[in-house]
Amino acid sequence: MNKLASAEHSVNWLFLDLNSFFASCEQQERPELRGRPVAVVPTDTESTCAIAASYEAKAYGIKTGTAIWEAKQMCRDLVLVRARHKLYVDYHHRVIAAVDTCLPVEKVCSIDEMA
Repeated sequence: MNKLASAEHSVNWLFLDLNSFFASCEQQERPELRGRPVAVVPTDTESTCAIAASYEAKAYGIKTGTAIWEAKQMCRDLVLVRARHKLYVDYHHRVIAAVDTCLPVEKVCSIDEMA
């Protein structure tokens, strides 16, 4: 018998890791960023690095930790967005609340990871 068809089978754990979380929050809040390569940065300086990259930016090889001067060489159309941590915390709480309607959230590992 298929385990999924069994009435006794239930979900015990759900592990959630939200990839490109900060960049995705920015794209959700600012529709003009959707579909564009985005790097979230802590400060507006060339000497900083990306703390998050959208899927579109990742397609150019940009990832967390990539120096901005290097990222701009990798992608001329890269949009830099200054980090808004209060926004990410708000989305974090929204995700927890949504998951908690289906399964209790037992452990929060980080702002974008929970179980």
